[in-house]
Amino acid sequence: MSARSGSTRKQTFVVLCVFAAPACAVAIEDPVANVEIAPTAGLGGALSGAAGLGGSAGVGGALGGGTGGTSGTGGGSAGRGGTSAGMGTTGGAGGSVSGTGGGAGVGGASAGTSALGGKGGKGGAGGTSGTSGASGKGGTSGTSGKGGAGGSGGTGTVGDGCAELSVPLNAANDKAHFTISLTGAADLSDPGTTISLRIYVEAGTGGRIFAYAQDSEFDFLAPATRPLLADQSGWVTLTWNIAAEPAAMSGMSKANVTRIGIEIQAAPSMTWSNPTVVYVDSITVDSTPALSFGFGMRSTVSTAMNQTTDPTGTTLWLNAGSTDTTATGTTLGWVDSCP
Repeated sequence: MSARSGSTRKQTFVVLCVFAAPACAVAIEDPVANVEIAPTAGLGGALSGAAGLGGSAGVGGALGGGTGGTSGTGGGSAGRGGTSAGMGTTGGAGGSVSGTGGGAGVGGASAGTSALGGKGGKGGAGGTSGTSGASGKGGTSGTSGKGGAGGSGGTGTVGDGCAELSVPLNAANDKAHFTISLTGAADLSDPGTTISLRIYVEAGTGGRIFAYAQDSEFDFLAPATRPLLADQSGWVTLTWNIAAEPAAMSGMSKANVTRIGIEIQAAPSMTWSNPTVVYVDSITVDSTPALSFGFGMRSTVSTAMNQTTDPTGTTLWLNAGSTDTTATGTTLGWVDSCP
């Protein structure tokens, strides 16, 4: 065997000892070169505490850096892997799985220089995160609603038409009653309660026009001051404070009103338009609750000529009773276009 081959065997023995048990790590003189074998790798630190770090890296050895410590339970910081290895073939292992809620273990750094580059340590697995509640699905945006029509009190109806009152006045005692029958008794006794008529006098050189009310016993109450037809020009609103009207003479109960209406009366004039014609847009009552009756639609006006009893609905009707309407030829109609 040559001197060279003997040297080769010595070097082979040194390399094999690197991969053998740590006890074989001894120094051997080599005529070619002196090689120093690194000591065994140190183990990492024990389990970390509330936020313990992993053990410091060992130097050299069969494995590279030391094993990182396991992170402490209860949200401790993750164990940190070994630092760069020595001359071993594999880098230090990363910290093991972090404790509940802890951060992920940090992997070991790259291995040190060797014949084959050391493999980097594996990072410790991160702690299992709590299950997040599923996010709610966003609601589909609703289609913009169309603005609702403004509500009106009572059974008032919006429209372009109006009621047409036609009363032939030929004598001072002629009159006519145009009535709304309420579906239930109304209390019009509260201070400030008023009844308003929205009217247009088409023909009315004589006579008067005013609102009236009746209770469940048909007792009648009207204003002491009654507007003249001739004084009205264009569309006007006539308002009567029924709550302030003395009712002693009539005996009418303002807390139990079942009818409201319009009277056209010949007195005190001696000459009249024949017929006297008045258009009515609405009757409103400023009570609690408020009442409103509009005549814009045909269905809000009853054109029956011989009614003497209350209809089932809240339509305007001509009360043809002998003590209510005395003007012969009186009619109640509806027109689809007001003046």
